[in-house]
Amino acid sequence: MLAAGEGAAERVELESPPGPASSIARLVLGGIADCLRLGVDELDDLQLAVERLLAEARGPERVRLAFEWTDQTLRTYVGPLPEQPIAAALEASERARGELDLRRVLETLVDSVAIEQVSGDGLVVRLEKHVPRP
Repeated sequence: MLAAGEGAAERVELESPPGPASSIARLVLGGIADCLRLGVDELDDLQLAVERLLAEARGPERVRLAFEWTDQTLRTYVGPLPEQPIAAALEASERARGELDLRRVLETLVDSVAIEQVSGDGLVVRLEKHVPRP
């Protein structure tokens, strides 16, 4: 864990094959959520978003997960993921009423979703969840 001073973001990074990445992400997110005093619902939403993104990726041999947080925001970076099908699944498009595509699922679970970086290795998706304050 890296800390750059008072009020600065802290960060944890890990790399794993995609299958075990979901289990590892659950453990790491659980610890971070405890530190941030996130509720069970917020934690479940973020864990489900990461799992759904990894399930849609189909293909990378290894995936990096980075978790960055302040007392106000928790950001999760997932990648590199194959540009196809993720870019197509995240592309904003007309959806049939009631269709639960990747973008709609992620937008329901987290506060923001963005493609953070695109390189020859694939793309990195940023999932952001705001930390509720009592």
